Amino acid sequence: MSKIFVGNFSFSVTSDKLKDFFSKAGTVISAKVMTEGEGGRSRGFGFVEMATPEEARKAIEELNGATWEGRQIKVSEDRGPRKTYGQGQHGRGGDYRQEQGEGRDSGYSQNRYPTGPYTPLGYFRAQPLDLGTRKHKKIDPFVEDAKLAIDYKDPRILKRFMSERGKILPRRMTGLTAAHQRQVSRAIKRAQHLALLSFTDGA
Repeated sequence: MSKIFVGNFSFSVTSDKLKDFFSKAGTVISAKVMTEGEGGRSRGFGFVEMATPEEARKAIEELNGATWEGRQIKVSEDRGPRKTYGQGQHGRGGDYRQEQGEGRDSGYSQNRYPTGPYTPLGYFRAQPLDLGTRKHKKIDPFVEDAKLAIDYKDPRILKRFMSERGKILPRRMTGLTAAHQRQVSRAIKRAQHLALLSFTDGA
């Protein structure tokens, strides 16, 4: 492998400077400083391709840890593209990331938030989320109709808030306010004790 990774150098370093610096270790085929977009600011790392694997190893041995423009640079073998998986074991439900040839020390990711089955949320939906459908919110009938009263002597109304087995339904099913839910619960229990309502459906 004749391509090497160079990191932690000054942001003022250009591709030409990088090539000249590594020329002391051998013949440099190409040198590239990674930037933020086309012609943007340097990211502080880059790649150098030497003529032979022997020269690449020599450059790593001689220049790794060397001080250049006030910084101690890191020089290592380029490991090529690799895939990493974030949360979850074996990449299941994790954040899928693919880093393009930047070496182990750089932390640079060219495809940090890809589309596909793996998402930054750490999971994927089995079915698409339909934002066009909304559940209708239940309205408290005692708020909607002021003439309607909660009375333990009116089993016909109280049965609306009971299950087929004679259990009191919770608020998420009845839509009652907290105060009306308590009043209805007391009225149902009182009607059951007075035998106006049954405790079960008789099954």
